[in-house]
Amino acid sequence: MKNLVIIVAALMLSGCHSSKQILPSTPVIVNNTDSVRTEYIETVRIDTVIVEIPVPQESAKQVVPDSTSHLETSLAESDAWLNPDGTLGHSIKNKEQNLKADVMVPVKDTQTNNSEVSVREVPVPYPEPVYIERNFTKWEKFRLEAFWYLVGVSLISTIYIFRKSFLTVLRKILRL
Repeated sequence: MKNLVIIVAALMLSGCHSSKQILPSTPVIVNNTDSVRTEYIETVRIDTVIVEIPVPQESAKQVVPDSTSHLETSLAESDAWLNPDGTLGHSIKNKEQNLKADVMVPVKDTQTNNSEVSVREVPVPYPEPVYIERNFTKWEKFRLEAFWYLVGVSLISTIYIFRKSFLTVLRKILRL
């Protein structure tokens, strides 16, 4: 009888599972990095700037034998005259003003562009087990069909082996 219990226990512990197992694929790992890119752009352009140039105050006199004259320009004024002794007097005087001139000036422009690459979190997929359908072998079919019969036989044999103990426990419970 004890041999029967050992055989039933061994059959119950053998269990059922597929003989082929498939290893799951490894997860995909995505590497992201942070980086900051700074770009300096220097451009040189030529601007035209109006500059005022002061004209210095000057005066001059000259005496020559001739008749009287007056001459004026935008920058100076000139007078000439004849003296009683027959000599010519001449004076020139600059007007008070500033001269304006266009001057080409190089101008340097600097631009700074900062571009930042941010971290993007990508979830790594967890591998799911892959099951391949196949037909059972004869031994696997026998084990699947015999399982519940073995459970029933083991229960009946356990009750038969411990029948005296079960009956005494039941008598005690029913007397209470």
